[in-house]
Amino acid sequence: MDMPKFYSLEEIAQQLGVTYQLVYKLVRTGEIPSVRIGKVYRVTDLDMETYLTRQRDKVQKSVTSLTCSRCGKSFFSAQSLTGACEECGAPLCIHCQSVAHAHYCKEHEHFHDMIPIVAASERQELIKQKTQA
Repeated sequence: MDMPKFYSLEEIAQQLGVTYQLVYKLVRTGEIPSVRIGKVYRVTDLDMETYLTRQRDKVQKSVTSLTCSRCGKSFFSAQSLTGACEECGAPLCIHCQSVAHAHYCKEHEHFHDMIPIVAASERQELIKQKTQA
């Protein structure tokens, strides 16, 4: 078994281009896993890689959550996603909602185009039948 490489908090800060204080805070709060040897903290290369992967995943999730469920366009601001699919609650952008007068996401719009206006309980039953067909 290979011994992991250990880095000081100063080395981590330098590699990431951030301050020592920020790295120290992340270590103390447990966001960056570390070991304490005597009075000093050390971070392994594997723990640092795990932390960076988690951060990358958080960024990707926040970007993908700002996507219109009808047209697929991505947005940097949640204010651009002003509506929601009446069926599942997925976000709709301001253009799809106001210009295209969309009330449903791409997945549900074709069901509602084919279903005549009926009572809500009947509509749910028709949707179930269409999805099973």
